[in-house]
Amino acid sequence: MAVISRLTRLRSLVLDLPQHLRLAYCLARDPRTPAAPKAALAGALALILNPVVDIPMWVPVVGQMDTIALTLLAVRTFNSQVPEELRADIESQIRQRVSVFDRDLSLGVTAASRLSRMARHLSNFRSGNPAVTTTEGPAPWYRSPELEDGGLSDAEVPSPPHPSFEESSS
Repeated sequence: MAVISRLTRLRSLVLDLPQHLRLAYCLARDPRTPAAPKAALAGALALILNPVVDIPMWVPVVGQMDTIALTLLAVRTFNSQVPEELRADIESQIRQRVSVFDRDLSLGVTAASRLSRMARHLSNFRSGNPAVTTTEGPAPWYRSPELEDGGLSDAEVPSPPHPSFEESSS
């Protein structure tokens, strides 16, 4: 029975954690938040993430639960130390999905999408896929603003030597 109640408590902690983390993230990024709670949160999270202090993960349930419980405790304590008006303002922004967390998440998703497209293009370019390496010129993200101002055309821009050519000539 004790294991089942611990698992139920762990489930509750896991479900509460994302909301508290989102609020703590927004409060930590807000310049109106006092420095003392920010420093306490940073210290608590550094201690939690320190592998020397951690209960080994191979201990069933307890190994995972201690990290989650300590993180939730640190985050809840931080959230409670922030002025009530500020916390209410940030919670309102979170509900409206206009918080700094939502903005940073959107920017991160956009950046990851761009990096994914760039990596896919680079992979196709290196594999010599003719569908991607056409004579239309460089990809839009690689074009220089000089081309629009009458600078060198794509055909006039010298291409860098192939890496295998440099290695074999030395």
